[in-house]
Parts: sequence; structure tokens; C-alpha cells
Amino acid sequence: MNRTVTSPLGHRRGFVLTLGGLLVVAAWAGSFGGPFVFDDIAAVRENLTLRDWWKFSELLAPPAGLSVSGRPVANASLAVSYALSGEQPWGYHAVNLALHLATAGLLVGVVRRTLRQPRLLEKFGAAGDEIALAVAAVWSLHPLQTATVTYVMQRTEGLAGFFAMTTLYCFLRGVEIERGGRGWRVCAIVACALGMGSKEVMVVVPMAVFLYDRTWVAGNFAAAWRARKFFYSGLAATWLVLVVCLLAKGRNGSAGWDAGMSVASYALTQAEAIWCYLRLAVWPAPLVFDYGAELSVNYAAVAGVVALIGATAWAWVRRPLLGCLGFLFFAALAPSSSFVPVATQTIAEHRMYLPLAVLVTAVVLSGYAWIGKRSLWLWALVALAGGVGTWVRNLDYRSERAIWADTVAKRPGNARAHFNLGVAMSAGGDDAGARTEWTETLRIEPTHVGARAKLAESLAQDGRAEEALRYFEAAAQGGRSDGIFMNNWGSALLSTGRTAAAMEKFMAAQARLPKSAQVQFNVGNALVALGRGAEAIEAFRAALRLLPEYWEAHYNLGVALSGAGEYAAALAEFEAALRLAPGDESARRNVTSLRAYLSK
Repeated sequence: MNRTVTSPLGHRRGFVLTLGGLLVVAAWAGSFGGPFVFDDIAAVRENLTLRDWWKFSELLAPPAGLSVSGRPVANASLAVSYALSGEQPWGYHAVNLALHLATAGLLVGVVRRTLRQPRLLEKFGAAGDEIALAVAAVWSLHPLQTATVTYVMQRTEGLAGFFAMTTLYCFLRGVEIERGGRGWRVCAIVACALGMGSKEVMVVVPMAVFLYDRTWVAGNFAAAWRARKFFYSGLAATWLVLVVCLLAKGRNGSAGWDAGMSVASYALTQAEAIWCYLRLAVWPAPLVFDYGAELSVNYAAVAGVVALIGATAWAWVRRPLLGCLGFLFFAALAPSSSFVPVATQTIAEHRMYLPLAVLVTAVVLSGYAWIGKRSLWLWALVALAGGVGTWVRNLDYRSERAIWADTVAKRPGNARAHFNLGVAMSAGGDDAGARTEWTETLRIEPTHVGARAKLAESLAQDGRAEEALRYFEAAAQGGRSDGIFMNNWGSALLSTGRTAAAMEKFMAAQARLPKSAQVQFNVGNALVALGRGAEAIEAFRAALRLLPEYWEAHYNLGVALSGAGEYAAALAEFEAALRLAPGDESARRNVTSLRAYLSK
């Protein structure tokens, strides 16, 4: 039986936890006004499964190509946010922060119960509560966590962290009451299964719990297996959940050995990534929203990581506490920072969400072992400084333009960042600035199809149709063929007098977007130019059936009807256009002239 050590903080723990929670909320308060960015937009606004949460078969099978594809638990959690705030971001930020707070609370429980284990009790038990709170405070307020908590779609990482911590916490509770701990062990297995349905990084959790058991509870792997073989069989069975999720609709080859990226190059790049994460853990600046997909081989970094792994193996024998923490750190990073390529991002700060907890624990325990309780005041100051840094970092997320401008400033060679900054600038009305960013995108990545298409559309809208057509052609050669693109391409062709070619593009757009009023409207315009007035009239009417308030369609239908001699019908259309656009002088003149003509 474990010897109990009473902490002087015991009776004040609730107050300290509440105060810490309020500090975390204050640090992230600024994130609630932040918009959706990057993958958030598709995962929320284009994800129709969130609307009807009671349709579980759809909710648990999100569409392919999203950040939540193949992650049914994460998708279900987004439905909770949708129920809170619809498409307003605050509900998504609120759930992210709630998960972060819950994970911090679990971290307190895991650390303090770990320090009660017989091998650690004498050395750390007297200050177990204080150490646990210091670890959780530094971890939860660290600016590096904004990559997971503030960025909505890293809900997947937050959920994986929460369920991983829940699994370990429930295991510890079950160990404390071994004979009556079946319920806790069942909860651990359920939490692990839910984590597998949240993100693939959970794959290491069963092995991590087994390693933890071997080090601090059972003493060796054989004893851990003999004592809890049914429990570990249950944890291993949760891998089946992950297999099912991976076989479901995926994310279009964004990760895995079929992601189109060299395994060796990716693995070597991760050495530099790990050093980047360690540096940011110590000094969280500069923080970068998107590092891009570049591969970088630094053999000095590789040698350094090999040395770290060697030191961890040495510590495993001579300093079991640090050795176990070292292996847990590398294990937590292994799914995304080893030899399994993640093609969309070779470096990503959110991958440090759980590994940072291991790292902070190691540092706090080392400080306590070195200078005792005086070190805990230092961590209080570090946590407060981290909270201020987190609050400041959240200012960068205040708008899409701000976060992408910050990313471009820190990673000027990131083509994707320049492209997305251009999109944000265009949405804000800065078309010239957007074109500059898309041009820079193509300088860095000449085959970037999105930049070609955006430049084409922007130039066409600016009246530079001939220049735009070159980019339309280039984007089409790169595989762009969606309905909006084809419609815009047709409009540029029509404005330069290439009517037959424009009609071809409009028909292609119509096949892809049969319910688009704008496409029907453009088909009508092309038919007018081709002298097919009767067909044009039907096309304009089709556009108005789809969008009755489309005043330009009313106006052009009036022109077509007038050309066909149907003056009364034309007048009705011009009047409708004038009601919808009272300031349009052309519609007003046509109404006046037709009324005068028909009154004769």
C-alpha cells in the first residue's frame, strides 16, 4: 500500500485550480472573436453533416477531403459547436478552450498520482500537488498551445490530447483500487477508443500506457502484462477503431506512404522539426501558423536527434524517470514526426500539444530535484509570462488577413501562405494587393493552380480579359475545371468576342452547376451574342426561376423580349429590374420609353 503524504496545498487546491482556470480563460479570451481560417472554412461551412446532428449515420461519416474525414468523434464535436453558435466561430473556440481546460485538469491528476507511486513518493510526494499544478499551469498557458486551441480545426489534436490524458488518468485510478478498479479500466478503454476516432496520433497511447505501467507501477513488462492482460487486450482492441476510420472516407492522400512525398526526405526533415519544437518550448517565438510543405535535410539536426534518443536510452537505465519521460516524448511525436509523411505540413506546432506536457513535466521535476520548492515560484512566473504571450499571439488570429500576413512575414518562401494572404486581401477589397501575393505564389511555385485561377479571375474582373485568358489556360492545364472557374473563363472569353468558345465554357459550367442562376444568366448572354434570341429568353427565365431577385437577369430578359417584339412582357421585366435596383438609369429609361410607346 502506498504511503500517504499530505500536501500543505491540499485544502486550497480547489481555489488554486479555479484561479488557474480563470487565468487560462483570460489568456484565450481574445481568440473568441477570431474568424475561421484555412481548413476551418471547409470543415464547418461546407460540412452539411453538422446541421442535423441526430442523423448519426451521416454525422459519423463526414465527407471526404475535410480535416475531420475519417475522424467521426471530431466531426461529432463540431456538431456540438454548431448547435451552440451555428456558423459563428465563438462556439467552436469555446469548445476548444473547454477541452484544453479539461485536459489541464486531467494533467494535474496524472502528475500528482504519478508522484504518489512508491518509486517517486519519497522524493516528490511532499510537494506532489504543487508540482502537478506548476506543470499544468506552464503547459496550459504556453503560447505554443495556440496552434491547437485557437485554430479551430486542431480540435482533432485537442480531442486526441484529452482522450489520451483521460486514458492514462483512468488507468491510474484503476491501479489505486486494483480489485475494485474495473470501472476505471473500462473508462480508460472507452476513452482510448474515442481518441482513435478523433485523430490518428492516438495509435501510440496503448503502448505509452504499457510503458508507463512497466516503469512506475509493475516494475517490468512481464509483471504489467500478468497483472492487467485483459486491460491491455482491450486497449489494443481500440486499434480496430482506428483501422475502420482509416478505411473510411479519407483526406485525399494528405498523410501516409501514398501521400506523394519521399519517406526518407520527410523523416530527415523531422529532425529539424523536433529541434524547432524544442526551441519553441523554451522560447515560443517566432510562432508560425503554417510552415508549408517544404522538405529540409539538416544532418547536424539529425545527429542531434540521434544523440537525444541515445541519451534517453541511457537515462532509461540510469535515470528511469527522465528515461521514461524521454521515451513518452518521442512516442507522442512519432506518428507525425517520424517516417510517415504528412504531405500538407512537414512542420506543425500543434504536434507539440501532448509532447509539451511531457517536456514541461521533466523540466519542472528536474528543477524541484535541484533547488526544491523554491523552483515552484519560478514556474508560477513562467506560467504568467506564458499567459501574456498567449494573449499577444491570439491577436495574430484576429482576422484571416492578419494571420496570413504574419505567416508570410515569418516564412516568406511559403507559397501557400502568399496564396491565402491574397485570398484574404481580395475578400477585403484589396484586389491589387491580392494579385501581388498570387504573383509571388507563382514565383515560388510556378505550377500553383489556385494562384493561376485566382489571378485569371481577378484580372478579368479588372477588365484585363486578354491578360486573364493566359492564366485561365494555365490553370486548366494544371487540372482546374470546377464550375465557378469555367463560368469565369467563359465570361472572359465573351468579353473579348470569342463567343463560341465562351458558350463552350458556359455549358461545361452548367453541367457542373445546374442550379446556378449566374451560369444560366451567362448562357443567356452568350446566346444573345450568337443571335439565338428565343433560346436566350428561356435561359434568362431559367436564371430567374433559380433567383427571382436577380435584377440583371430581369433587365437582360427585358432586352431580349424587346428584341423579339414582346414589348409588354419586356416592360414588366424592366419594371422588375427597376424595383430591385432603383438606381439603375438604363432600366429607368427603358421603362419610360416602353410606357410611352405602349400608351400610343
